[in-house]
Amino acid sequence: MLKAGVDHPQSGKTDNVPAPHDPVRIAFELGECRQRGLDWLDRNVKPQKPVRAEALQALAAQYVEARGPLAVGRIAQIKVLLTSGIDELAGQGHASDAAMLRELFFGIPGDSTIRSPGELLQSARARTGENESRFRERRTRVMRSFAEFLVTFATAAHQPPAAEVTVVPHTSHPPVPVTGNARESEHFVDLLARAMNVTIIGITNERLVPYLREALNRKRRHGPPDAFWNSLRIVFLGEPLLESINDEREEFHDPQEALRQRRLEATWARRSVGVFLKRTNPSRWTLYNWQYLPVLTGSMFEFEDHRKLVHLLIRPPRRPSFDGLYIDIEDNVDEFSAVFEDIVHQSTTDSMIVPVGAPSGEGFKSNEVRLQARVLKDGSGASGWLPMVIVITWRYRNNRAEPILQLRTIENSAREENRLSHLGGHILQQDLARPDGRLLPEAHKTFDSMHESLRSAAQRIVRDATGSDPGDSLQSMATGTYLYPDMEHLYFFVFALELTEATHFLRRAEMHSFRLAELVAIRANQALTAAAQLCRAADVTPRAFAAAAEVVALNLILHGHADLATKVRELTEKTAYERAIVAAAISELIVDRIAPSWMPGGGELLLEGFAGWHYREFFSVLLPLYAKVGIDQAADLQAEIEADEIRREARDRLAEIYRDEDLMAVMPMEL
Repeated sequence: MLKAGVDHPQSGKTDNVPAPHDPVRIAFELGECRQRGLDWLDRNVKPQKPVRAEALQALAAQYVEARGPLAVGRIAQIKVLLTSGIDELAGQGHASDAAMLRELFFGIPGDSTIRSPGELLQSARARTGENESRFRERRTRVMRSFAEFLVTFATAAHQPPAAEVTVVPHTSHPPVPVTGNARESEHFVDLLARAMNVTIIGITNERLVPYLREALNRKRRHGPPDAFWNSLRIVFLGEPLLESINDEREEFHDPQEALRQRRLEATWARRSVGVFLKRTNPSRWTLYNWQYLPVLTGSMFEFEDHRKLVHLLIRPPRRPSFDGLYIDIEDNVDEFSAVFEDIVHQSTTDSMIVPVGAPSGEGFKSNEVRLQARVLKDGSGASGWLPMVIVITWRYRNNRAEPILQLRTIENSAREENRLSHLGGHILQQDLARPDGRLLPEAHKTFDSMHESLRSAAQRIVRDATGSDPGDSLQSMATGTYLYPDMEHLYFFVFALELTEATHFLRRAEMHSFRLAELVAIRANQALTAAAQLCRAADVTPRAFAAAAEVVALNLILHGHADLATKVRELTEKTAYERAIVAAAISELIVDRIAPSWMPGGGELLLEGFAGWHYREFFSVLLPLYAKVGIDQAADLQAEIEADEIRREARDRLAEIYRDEDLMAVMPMEL
């Protein structure tokens, strides 16, 4: 009999298997392994017995024997098979299924702790935004299809490679010196994948992320799932020197446009490289800025046997870097290594420093600084407030004023993926010390919404997304707060900016226009999802449930679900079964919201809703600002809420709760 809760295939029976690897049996065993956790398959403590998983183990042993990655013991072999299979599945265009499988079995890349199977399951479901039944159905389907895929994938590993493909053995080294065309990215990726220590000196490094991703996939395919470089150093050319670069953009015969595009690419590369590396390893990488004209561009690789190879790029004038030549030189006497080390030594780290302090009247007072990479860590318990900027962008389309929001993806954001937000970011210490690039004797400690440093920060955020300086078009609008129970709080300075038809965003910035009715529907779906999650939440104290139920109920009232709000409020002392009945009724009203992604291969993403502050302050801050700048239908909706006493009181009470640090600290989930 199949165990309850295991992700088993519905066909069930596996007796008299005619094939050497039965996908039905393997799907069942994948479910068992997922439920126990890969690191605990051999646990033999009552009432648990080791998970046998004989069919999956045999398939893993076959794959490891064929491919040759070092893996001792069945758990290591199963991990190698699953890691390689998931990577291959993603490479074949099934990124969504691969992401779910990776999180169910291994957690989020970069996790420094081994999380329990229950935590991984909850995290994976929360990331999809699906209700429990829909997620269970999808999980079963993905497990089933992945089992069939694994059988084909592992069996194919025994087949010899196609004649036209040249396979470089994992431990081999290319003959040196080697020359070639820089368009041959496979050579560079292979060096990246085999090296232990890497230093990359580039200009904008605008095509680097895909190479890093593929190289890291190869490292993890042939090694542990958390493999990384011992040291990875990436040097960018400083922004003031981008004007001196001769590349393909010089063909525009427009120096300002060439510089604008160069800055955009460099800014995006810094952001995307940082976001990618932050997700994959917390510490063994550093980004640098080089403030002198480059004496060389290229990379230095150090391998496990301590060999050093220098990969130099030679770029013709008015040509992109990938259209040049490369030459590989073995550095036996550390001559080139000394040049690379000198460049790194003379560079400045690209570490962003953020002020930390507390709200002060209508402004903010800073009393210390922290590295931006070390703040906003879930569960850190860090105290203090971080000042932030939000820029509400909007423009007229078909004679209607519509807001433009960013779709946050894994490519452009380190937090709150698959959610919507306006452009925003940290106020940096450099904004306080160099407003508009003007160096001050001392960085500002106290500032309000009209301060030059805040406007400078807002201009930087807009410039990074558009490549154009908004100048004096930014309007200071409001302030706002966001309370976290387990890390720093946020204090927002909100600006507004009307964009013209001439303003263009890069597609990868994921800036999309929305009508107000669409935004309200997206938020309503998010409120219903939160209500259903609360009703299904386990191990929540009556006090915490009551506090969360009030927040959920007030949000439901604002979206016209007063009847459901009453039912949720009445569940505090009810049983789990009674709560489940209400959760099922709420789930019937949830409609999947899809957002198109403009990234290559992005397709459509399941939209989870709004980023935190935008969700909490939608009716109390955002809607009035929308009405003030003339967003179509915003004034009508605001007047409608003002005229409805119940909804008006719900809005005001919700704003009070979201600003109450004691109440927010007891919430059992993000609301």
